[in-house]
Amino acid sequence: MAAARLDLSYARVTAPIAGRVDRMLVTEGNLVSGGGAGAATLLTTIVSVDPMYVYFDIDEGTYLNHIGNARPDASRPENSALLVQVGLGKDNNFPFQGTLDFVGNQVDRGTGTVRARAVMPNPDGYLTPGMFARARLATGTERQTILIDDQAVGSDQDRNYVLVVDAESTAQYRPIQLGPIRDGLRVVEGGLNEGEQIVLKGLVRPGMPITPNVVPMQQSTGAADSSDAAADTEHSDSPAADTRPGEEESRS
Repeated sequence: MAAARLDLSYARVTAPIAGRVDRMLVTEGNLVSGGGAGAATLLTTIVSVDPMYVYFDIDEGTYLNHIGNARPDASRPENSALLVQVGLGKDNNFPFQGTLDFVGNQVDRGTGTVRARAVMPNPDGYLTPGMFARARLATGTERQTILIDDQAVGSDQDRNYVLVVDAESTAQYRPIQLGPIRDGLRVVEGGLNEGEQIVLKGLVRPGMPITPNVVPMQQSTGAADSSDAAADTEHSDSPAADTRPGEEESRS
């Protein structure tokens, strides 16, 4: 009887990890065998679903310019993990967030990339192993910046400019330094201040008097309290917009 109880205790197979089980490859009553990997009977497979790991490659240029200088700082716990945003094939944005788990220790000579991995919580099991994903890594710190509608930007030889509405409701030529487009709005690196009004479109020249008039403009999901205004010239309708601060991160 003792020997039978011992044999029965060995009949219970406990999974070494928690996760999602695939179909059963054997049914009750089948003869199975143990032993090494080649001789043992495969009962089923199981995959871990929480957390999930996302593997992606970073090109060498991005690694040198951003990742190498943005490694986690062990002396500052608040900076111990870099944010990684992930989107699936059907997503137009990056709705899932995780943290950078590791960056490889060498560059692949064939592809010129470095392998990296992000770890993501997946409590509802929505993410499934094997899915295609797009990853966006934040490599800088959040900062306040000016966001404007890109149609307000003009080009003058080797510089970019906007027409600013001054205190006397006159359009003034203002050179600006542009950054990337974030959520449909153009980042302004320099040349504009928060709250200034700029002409969006119309036949307006520097020095022309205009009358501000509020009009709607697209809302940036990354902008803080974006609102808009317009200016009508004496000759044609020429919308203008208030500049407002937004938050921007440098990304790869």
